[in-house]
Amino acid sequence: MPFTMVGLESLVDLALQVRTVLSNNISGDFVECGVWRGGASFLMADLLRQEGVSHRKVWLFDSFEGMPPPLDIDGQAAKEWGRNINGRWYFENLKISLPEVQRNAAHLGLSSYTEFIKGWFDQTLPMNRERVGPIALLRIDCDWHSSVRCCLDNLYDQVVDGGFVIFDDYYTWDGCAIAVHEFLGKRGLAHRIESVLGHREGKKCNQTALFRKGKATWRTTRNWDHEVHLAAQEITAFIQLEECFILVDQELFGSDFAAGRHAIPFLERDGQYWGPPPDDATAIQELHRLQKSGANFVVFGWPAFWWLGYYSGFHTYLRSKFPCVLENERLVAFDLKNT
Repeated sequence: MPFTMVGLESLVDLALQVRTVLSNNISGDFVECGVWRGGASFLMADLLRQEGVSHRKVWLFDSFEGMPPPLDIDGQAAKEWGRNINGRWYFENLKISLPEVQRNAAHLGLSSYTEFIKGWFDQTLPMNRERVGPIALLRIDCDWHSSVRCCLDNLYDQVVDGGFVIFDDYYTWDGCAIAVHEFLGKRGLAHRIESVLGHREGKKCNQTALFRKGKATWRTTRNWDHEVHLAAQEITAFIQLEECFILVDQELFGSDFAAGRHAIPFLERDGQYWGPPPDDATAIQELHRLQKSGANFVVFGWPAFWWLGYYSGFHTYLRSKFPCVLENERLVAFDLKNT
C-alpha cells in the first residue's frame, strides 16, 4: 500500500485477474503503463513469485519524470488538478525517479520479476513492444487522453485472446474515457466495459474499468474463479495437508484445487475421473472402496449438487452414516472417519 494510490477493491480485482491468467494458462507477460511508485506492478510480480512462475515478468513503463500537462480533451477537472500543486493527490505532478522505484522493487524482493522502461510512451512503446511480446494483462494508468490512446494503439494487438485490459482512470478523467471509446469505435470492437466498485472517503464509487479481449466476459469468469478460490479456502478448515478426500465436482475445479491435499475424483479409475455412477448402489460401493484406501472426507462442489437429488439413495446413505461438516452454497462435505 505505501507504493500505490489504487483502491483496495481494485487491487483485489487485479489479484483475481492475475490468478485467472495463471490458472487458465493464458499466455503472455504483464504490462503496466504509468506506474508511479510501482505498487500495482509489485502486486502482480509478487503473485508470480508466490506461484513460482519464472518465465513471465511485469513490464513497468513510465516517464519517471511526472505527468505531461492535461489538454482540453482531458476535461476541466484534469486541468484543475494540474493547477492545484498543493492538492492531496498531486504528489509533485506524480514525479518519482526510476532509481527510487527500482529500490522499492528490490526492497520487496521483486527485482527479478520486473523490467523497467523509462521514457515517454510515444517513444518507448514502439521501440519495446516486440521485446514485450504477447500480453496477458495490460494495465493502463496514465490519466490523459493522448497517453491512453498511445498505449492502446501500440499494445492492444499484443493482448492475447482472453487477456485483460484495465483502465485505472476511466471514471476519473474525461480524456481517458474518450480515448477508450474512440479506440474501440475506430476498431469496431464490441468489448463490454466492466466496473470495479469500491469506496472512497466512505462512499461507494466506480474505481476502475476493464474489458476482457475475446468472447469471454470477466464478470462470469471472475465469479467462477472467486467461488472456486473460496471453496478451496473453506475445505482447509477440516481437511489437513496431505490428507485424502473424495471430490465430486464434475472435474471442473481444476487440478490445483486445494493444493497440498489429495483430491480423488469420483467415480475414479486409475486416478482419473470416470464419470457419474450408473446408480446409487455403485456410488455407495465406490465410496466404501475409496474410504478403505484412505479417503477421510467426501466433498460435493456446487457443479455436482444435482447428484444429491438424482442419487437420492446415495444422499440418504451419506446423511444417515456420516456427519455433515460443511454445507453452504458452494460445498457439502461429509466426514468419513466418523460413522
